[in-house]
Amino acid sequence: MPVQAAALDVPVMGRIAAGTPIEAISDVAAHVAVPQQMLGSGRSHYALEVRGDSMIEAGINDGDIVVIEETARADNGDIVVALVEGHEATLKRFRRKGGMIALEAANPAYETRVLRDDQVTVQGKLVGLIRTY
Repeated sequence: MPVQAAALDVPVMGRIAAGTPIEAISDVAAHVAVPQQMLGSGRSHYALEVRGDSMIEAGINDGDIVVIEETARADNGDIVVALVEGHEATLKRFRRKGGMIALEAANPAYETRVLRDDQVTVQGKLVGLIRTY
């Protein structure tokens, strides 16, 4: 008999742009059940619905639900929710280069955005993905 994994309800906080940044959304739209092993203990998490195709080569498609660990810290190469200039939220790969932050798409159709580190606030990093077929 298979062992059933425990799941926790995580709030879906709206949509995140994987393409052109969109206005940040901070309202709980729904909840989604997420396997507990996807979530670290003692950390806060939220989920966002992906809109766009800029992260397609990282396996993140339009309509997917990304599970995000709330954190203001990111390492080079992490996929993060970045708040740009206080109001545009986007999902991109994070790279710090001196006093600059590069937000890299995973689709060659999109340019990397290079911004001063004071223009970018990390709001969380990707820890999981939920896809419905």
